[in-house]
Amino acid sequence: MKKIAVCLLVLMIHMGVVCAQMQMPKDIQRIMEKASTGKELTEQEIIRLEEWSNTLEQQNGNRENKKGEDALQAHTSDPPMGKTFIAGIGNPCPENSKLATKKPLTREGYVQLAQSLMTFYGPKTGDLQKLRGMLEKSVKQTDGADMGAAFVMTGAGSASVYAIAWSAARSPDDLLTANNLGVALKDMGDYSQALQVLQYADQLKPNIGIVLCNMGWTYREAGDNGKATLMFEKALKVAPKMSSPYLGLGLIAQCENNHLKAEQYLRKALTQKYSTVGYAAMTKAQEAKSPSQSEGSQSRPLTDEKGDTQGLEIPDLPVYDDVARMVGQEPSFTTYSSTLDLRKRQLTSDLLAVSDRIRKQQLRAMHDPDNAIVFTRDFSREIMQFADITVLLFGEHSNYGQAVKRGAALIESNSVLLEQHLPTITLLMEQLLQKQEEMNRLLEEAIACGDNEYCQKKVEAKISKVQYEADQLMFRLCKEQKRDLESSFSAGSTYSTLTATALKEAIIDFYAFTNPIIERIYAPSLNEYYNLYREMTTVIHLEIAAGMALSLSGYADQLNQLDCVEPEPPQPPADVSEPMLPTQQKKECPLGENGIGGGIGPLSFELSCDHVKLSGGEGLLWSVKRDFNKHETTIWGGVGVKGEYGSGNITAEATLGMEITIGQGDAVKDVAFTSSVKAGLGGLVEGEVSGRFALEGGPSIDASAGMSLPSISDLLSE
Repeated sequence: MKKIAVCLLVLMIHMGVVCAQMQMPKDIQRIMEKASTGKELTEQEIIRLEEWSNTLEQQNGNRENKKGEDALQAHTSDPPMGKTFIAGIGNPCPENSKLATKKPLTREGYVQLAQSLMTFYGPKTGDLQKLRGMLEKSVKQTDGADMGAAFVMTGAGSASVYAIAWSAARSPDDLLTANNLGVALKDMGDYSQALQVLQYADQLKPNIGIVLCNMGWTYREAGDNGKATLMFEKALKVAPKMSSPYLGLGLIAQCENNHLKAEQYLRKALTQKYSTVGYAAMTKAQEAKSPSQSEGSQSRPLTDEKGDTQGLEIPDLPVYDDVARMVGQEPSFTTYSSTLDLRKRQLTSDLLAVSDRIRKQQLRAMHDPDNAIVFTRDFSREIMQFADITVLLFGEHSNYGQAVKRGAALIESNSVLLEQHLPTITLLMEQLLQKQEEMNRLLEEAIACGDNEYCQKKVEAKISKVQYEADQLMFRLCKEQKRDLESSFSAGSTYSTLTATALKEAIIDFYAFTNPIIERIYAPSLNEYYNLYREMTTVIHLEIAAGMALSLSGYADQLNQLDCVEPEPPQPPADVSEPMLPTQQKKECPLGENGIGGGIGPLSFELSCDHVKLSGGEGLLWSVKRDFNKHETTIWGGVGVKGEYGSGNITAEATLGMEITIGQGDAVKDVAFTSSVKAGLGGLVEGEVSGRFALEGGPSIDASAGMSLPSISDLLSE
């Protein structure tokens, strides 16, 4: 059997060329079919395979040697060498690797390739006998292609290729099978054969968006950005509503350091669908833009949906540019600031408690009593949208951030003026001190005069003169101090008015945009966390605004107490009401209490608002080997299944598709429904996708990538 394994490995290294460039001998075809069933080959059959392999090696020379190295590399967990990475993303910007030139597959060549793939990948699945048994129980010839989509979710690459190839060999005219096989081969790192299969799918039905897009992803991972760009642009022409081509174009632009174009493409992609890699790349693109590129009006958030803000009340701080109206306000601002500080402390405690609860729930999430595989939905899309809105409304380039920047510039300018005035004030105080010392000496002289009236009058005249000079100095000093206090008060009140107005608008928008997002976070603890985090963000910014208002009241009180100013009677202080920051409850899950389900060949799936569950297969899901290079992959499931789901909130017609995005860590990153098959799959008609599962490729992703809960410490550090 060792000879068989060696011989078949050599065969598989060259199989793509064989299928495309020459007719496979019938005896070799019979031997391959026998091997694919698991039957042991005879010594004569082994010798025949070795002879044929030697013939192929002589014909192809060294041209195909690199393919064997690529195939070996694709089955390891380490990233391919010769690639650079976008910092913090783990997503490669591959160098251009030369792909083996292959002739287009014929129908017969496609079948032969599928058979050879089964032979090569079958022994790598981990439990070939059980997998083959499940496929043999299939009702439809395309069930293997749908099962392969399920294996993609679990990261079982070899099992995915084998199952899809099983359907490809039996149903060579099925477009979705060819598409899925191309994606599976791409994710295994076999780019040449992936392109060959996807080009065959394009022959079956030209200009289908999902097929063109998958070719784009294959070219990109092979490092050919030029051809990848052409495929993504072509996909957009035939399917302009697809998001994946924008993601590909954005990642390519970022790798080429075209940060402005990268952000534009990536924002279009992320508006429609979540991508960990895409969001990280967009963040990097935003950070890398020049200051002039970053200036301008505040960007629109990734979601335009707004909810109502009923119950939200943000008090207007009694801040005025009239000193008299600010006198005596300090107690009110102190009470308001203390209230905010107490609320912040309580929110910190609550956030820590909920964080611990979420962590414990995540540890239990993967345990399922019926031995199924459960993919917990981590609501990455909602977390991404929340983070995006937070930055857009409170970040450096937001309207509020720009107001803070302008106000800070006023404070800085005032500080410069105070520094310029400081020498004059210092000199006046030194002169006053000298006059005080002179006055003390004159008082001693007056005492020394005793009862001498003439002496006393003479000293009193000197004292009056020095006192007058001291009063003049005091007046000048008072005017200088008053000017500085008035300048500080003016700068502070302008700063406070600018930021308070912008902050109130930002908070109202913050709640309006995040209410629908938090409603869609169906996991109760996570929903509670984001309600608390949103309130904490708001309270911290309100506390900063209150601190500035408190300093203004101090300036006003000092100005009112200056002797050089006739003080007006202070008005009674105005109380500051507490803010009302309501929480947003999660919506009722539109999929119902038990979710919706369906079949994936002999397997079954269950989709609810907080998880996706794969089961069945008599333990097969746990027995197959997980050997995929991790990618962001979208699985289109249950397309065309009619009926009402949940509480009647969703009616699935033939044009409805479930879009499930899988990322790292056995987590569902995004679940969405599309009202148009054409929008998502790019041109496939209802009959071709009814009840089927299709794969849409995406960028590679490392184990550290992904959205995470916003940090409490980051908020407190502000």
